Amino acid sequence: MKSKIPLYYYPTQVVFVDDNPEFLDALSLTFSHEFNVKVFDNTDSALTYINEAQREAKLIADEDKPKLQGDSDAWVKRVLTHQNIKRFDELRVQEVSVLVVDYSMPTMNGIDFCEKIKNSSIKKILLTGYATPAEAVRAFNNNTIHYYLKKNSENMQQELKEAIQQLQHAYFNELSSSLKAEAIDSGTPFFADPQLAYYFEQACTKLEVVEHYFLSNPSRFELRAKDGSTHCCVIYTEEDMEEHTQILVEEGAPADLHTAIASRKFVPLFHTEDGFYEPRMPNAKTSIHPSTLIQGAVNYYCAVIADKTATTPQNIDTPTKGLLH
Repeated sequence: MKSKIPLYYYPTQVVFVDDNPEFLDALSLTFSHEFNVKVFDNTDSALTYINEAQREAKLIADEDKPKLQGDSDAWVKRVLTHQNIKRFDELRVQEVSVLVVDYSMPTMNGIDFCEKIKNSSIKKILLTGYATPAEAVRAFNNNTIHYYLKKNSENMQQELKEAIQQLQHAYFNELSSSLKAEAIDSGTPFFADPQLAYYFEQACTKLEVVEHYFLSNPSRFELRAKDGSTHCCVIYTEEDMEEHTQILVEEGAPADLHTAIASRKFVPLFHTEDGFYEPRMPNAKTSIHPSTLIQGAVNYYCAVIADKTATTPQNIDTPTKGLLH
């Protein structure tokens, strides 16, 4: 079970390097239906692709990070659109997140190869056959590689699949960490709450989500599924819900709308600039959705909402359970 939610996640490339073309063909056949796979049987070509072609295509982040301009939705969106994030094009999905390399190769071994990778963000898996455990352990301990696996392991393919998935997740968690520190309220607990991360993971699995992005006002993730459909996962804390109920009172919202939100059995998704209720909103009742309570470090009130929301008001007199359980 994943314990953290990255601010963003999108399909990236997994590079396999091995001097055995037949082994590469087998790996490509096995993994290409699930990952964006690129294979190399030549170490020089692989290094050129990872170190030079990736940088030329601007798939490696440089140091010109945006400067902090305030804790606002506009700022968060601007940070999260920096470089390749939110680019739905073919080039972006060529970004390398994980490298799988054989240890025993004629021109250089896999550990030496990994040491030549310039992009420290890339996660590296070493396939060992002839490498001694001590060599692999040393490479792991000094962070040259992030995982090692014996090629002749009985469950090698399944273990490799799980390792790639875990390391892709770690890749985005690390890329997210500096953005969280700069753009997100440090008091926001839910990015590292295991219970909420489990709920989010289950939601993404059910919808076959292949990429997601965090947005604020309100706190939510935009989800894009394999079939191209989009959803929104909204997440509120107790304090968020209380703030909404106070504003509903201050703005003279209909009593049944206030009652629904105050019950915590519904959460709002108001399509306004600041995410809060505004007087004279057309069909405000269509902007509330059944909530799911997640009890983690604090209580979270969540809902996964399809982009094409219902055109008729929710029956707020008879609350129902959330969309996902």
